[in-house]
Amino acid sequence: MIAKSRHFQLQIVDVHGEIYTGLATFVVVPGELGELGILAGHAPLISILRAGELRITPFDGPPEILFIEGGMVEVQHETVTVLANNGLRVSDIDPKLSQNRISAAERILKERKASEMDFVAAELALQSELAKLRAFQKYQQASQGNEKLEYDWERPPLEGVPEINVQTLEDGSSSDRVGRVYNAAEQLCPE
Repeated sequence: MIAKSRHFQLQIVDVHGEIYTGLATFVVVPGELGELGILAGHAPLISILRAGELRITPFDGPPEILFIEGGMVEVQHETVTVLANNGLRVSDIDPKLSQNRISAAERILKERKASEMDFVAAELALQSELAKLRAFQKYQQASQGNEKLEYDWERPPLEGVPEINVQTLEDGSSSDRVGRVYNAAEQLCPE
C-alpha cells in the first residue's frame, strides 16, 4: 500500500521576489468567491485571488499569516504556487498607513468628482486596505493569546435538519422517486 503524503511544497512569490517556500500541511488562500483551503492531494486547479490573508500551516513550525493584494493560485499534484500582486507578512503591516489610505480612498469615493478610473482605483484600494487592517487586527489578537492561529476542524452541530428515510426514496417507480426526492429537497431548503 502506498502511503499518501500529508504535506506539499508551497511557494509564494510576488513582483518583488519569493515570499515563502517550504513544506506545508494546509494553506488557506483568499479566493475570489471566498476562502479556499488546500490540503495535500487536493485536486488540480487554478483560481484568481482577492486581497486578503493567506494562512499557512507549515509541516514543522508555527502557523504563519501573510497578506496578499490579489493574484492567482495554482494547485498541482504535490505543489501549490501562489503568484501574488504584492505580499507581506501580517506583522509588517503598518495600521496607521492603512488607516490613512482608507481615509484617502473614502474621501475620493464620497466626492464623486474623480474620473471613473480613479473611482475604481479608490474602491479597489479601499477593499485592499480594509482587508489588510482586518488581517493585522486578527494577527494582533492571536499574538496576544486571544485566538488560535491553527485551523479549527470542529464543525458546529447541525440544527433543524429533517430526517430523510432513504428506503422510502428508493421504493416505487422512477417518477415517484423524483417526486419524493423533490419533496425531500424542499424540506432541506424551504423558501
